[in-house]
Amino acid sequence: MEPVEIAAGKYQLRPWTVRDLDVAREIVTDPLTWRWMPPPPDPPPAHRTDPEAWLSRRIGFWEEGKHAAFALMDAVTGEVYADISVQHIDLAYRTADVGYWVRPHARRRGIAVHGVNAVSRWAFGALGLHRIALFHAAPNEASCAVARRAGFALEGVMRDAFPDRAGVFTDEHVHARLATDPPLPE
Repeated sequence: MEPVEIAAGKYQLRPWTVRDLDVAREIVTDPLTWRWMPPPPDPPPAHRTDPEAWLSRRIGFWEEGKHAAFALMDAVTGEVYADISVQHIDLAYRTADVGYWVRPHARRRGIAVHGVNAVSRWAFGALGLHRIALFHAAPNEASCAVARRAGFALEGVMRDAFPDRAGVFTDEHVHARLATDPPLPE
């Protein structure tokens, strides 16, 4: 899969580059970002603790053809606010998942919703996907709000599907959008 850029109004989505190392440093040390990720094995993989390994992995995803990782940035200043990813891409079944995180200073501004909508429009159009799922730990109310505002219908709850940082399992919500759903907001 060839890396692409997506113009999205006041934001631009582009593939991650080595210029983004400072953002990667912030992400691997942000406890709230990692709170909602499954705990890593012991010892944790390098991409969980080393900013260069994290960034290298994001850049390499495109070559694998199963994951498109975008840096969402301000279209004027170039400041990176978030990572928005289309992952687990299966072109045969025309499905994928969407995932995201937002830098601490940019949270609660609608950035994740804007990014999820932009990559979903791209994935439905350019990749020809039919279904995009969004999963989040049920207690993660901010992610649930992103899913709802981005038009991802709550389809169900997977019981005890998400291990938290302490290894305690909690429920996980499943949301999804279909290519045949009403158009996404711009």
